[in-house]
Amino acid sequence: MVLLATAALWLNSTTLHTQPAATQAAAQVLTFTGNDSITAYASAPTTATAGPATIVFENSAATGNTTGMPHTLTFDTSTPGYNHDVDLNITASPYDPNKGRYEAQVNLTPGKYRYFCAMAGHQMSGEFVVTGSAADTTPPQVSASVTGDKDAAGNYVGSATVTISAQDTESGVDTVEYSLDGQPFTAYSSPVTVNQPGQHMVHYRAKDKAGNTSPEGMVSFTVVAPPAQDKTPPQVSAQVSGTKDGAGNYVNSATVTISASDAESGVATVEYSLDGQPYAAYTAPVAVNQPGKHTVNYRATDKAGNTSNVGAVEFTVTSPPGDTTAPQVSAAVAGDKDASGNYVGSATVTISAQDSESGVATVEYALDQATFVGYSAPVSVNQPGQHTVRYRATDKAGNVSAVGSVQFTVVTPPAPGDTTAPQVSAVIAGSMDWAWNYVDSATVTISATDAGSGVATIEYSVDGQAFAAYTAPLTINQPGRHTVTYRATDKAGNTSAVGTASFSVVKSKSKTKPADRCEKEHNDHKDHDKKRNCDD
Repeated sequence: MVLLATAALWLNSTTLHTQPAATQAAAQVLTFTGNDSITAYASAPTTATAGPATIVFENSAATGNTTGMPHTLTFDTSTPGYNHDVDLNITASPYDPNKGRYEAQVNLTPGKYRYFCAMAGHQMSGEFVVTGSAADTTPPQVSASVTGDKDAAGNYVGSATVTISAQDTESGVDTVEYSLDGQPFTAYSSPVTVNQPGQHMVHYRAKDKAGNTSPEGMVSFTVVAPPAQDKTPPQVSAQVSGTKDGAGNYVNSATVTISASDAESGVATVEYSLDGQPYAAYTAPVAVNQPGKHTVNYRATDKAGNTSNVGAVEFTVTSPPGDTTAPQVSAAVAGDKDASGNYVGSATVTISAQDSESGVATVEYALDQATFVGYSAPVSVNQPGQHTVRYRATDKAGNVSAVGSVQFTVVTPPAPGDTTAPQVSAVIAGSMDWAWNYVDSATVTISATDAGSGVATIEYSVDGQAFAAYTAPLTINQPGRHTVTYRATDKAGNTSAVGTASFSVVKSKSKTKPADRCEKEHNDHKDHDKKRNCDD
């Protein structure tokens, strides 16, 4: 066991929010505040006294944060020259559940602490000095425990391990020492293993950083050599149980129960192998439900290392007659969805199977391109992207269902605090006539931006039709008056107001009489007015 000499805390906004600080607060309060600056904290302490302290970190409108920018208060646990015994990491913003104010209880020791903001791009940092407390006159609390394998008389067989623990709530533990069997005291850094046969005594003590030394504690114990005379392997046997048919075969399944005993050193392990597979540890009766002939081999090893001969049982499992119908299997996907139907953060796939004849034997699933594996509990998928889960079931008669599948998309949860809808606009392009009508066709290009969580979807509707996903500029060539409405949604679920673009499309004009025909009519009739009309 490694000695925990000082308080080490890792705190975030969730754990701080759920702890009632009022019942745990120390008399010494150190307050840190943040505002709109990314180069310095609005206020922070420069000195403190060793011992318990309440850390208050507030980054709110009350402390000058008008932008909603989050900051952290993070204690340095790696830079040389500073104390590293307080591991504190608090994230706060005016929009979090605590409105940017958090408290944490720590224990400070003499020396210097460095703190900083861990947000990317922030250069906020500082340090404060902790001086010793003259009020600490209480020595540390120290205790020891002995562990190991015992015999019937309570002696430790082979070896015993002594673990010492010490704590000090004021100045903190400085050193822990122990003495084995009257030898000089030495520094304790890890559990002490004693493997020399005989009676032993371990004395121990601890000193805090204020110089107070605890009274000496003591544990005594006896170590005995492992039994060397055991050369007899364990006794091991197996029994098969289940419902049999007239031929002595087990219907649907058979259960193999293995028993082992050793009158000397005792049984250490029991192992089994089903149908030639590698040996595995036996911890509970083995159920076999696959139709066919089976062999279970088994063996046991005692604590002296003696292994029994391998035993074996053979049996046959059959299916109820007449079952040729595969199981019914289905899957459902659950989770929080965004406006586009994507699962935010994660999706959970639950597979159900039933078989009214021989019963379901196994259910399997495969995620994306992976191979099929056994299904035992709902499958949670939190990797962003499009996913496919395939599934199937096998009954006890060996009938396998067709492979089913479900498809879904997981998206990253939106950044916290985004309540602003995207900016969306549309541009119409094309050739226009003198009346501002678009000749033959008009092209509508829609664009959207979002500075917070980012644009998730853009949608459009032409002439009152249902909204559809916008993926490329729209070309409209049907003559007449048209209205295109459009909108955008960001990854935080904020949807913009609906924009509108209205315009008209007309067909281009063409001459109704070819020029050569008009010329012929003019020559035939010498009709000046006819020629003018053709020119027109």
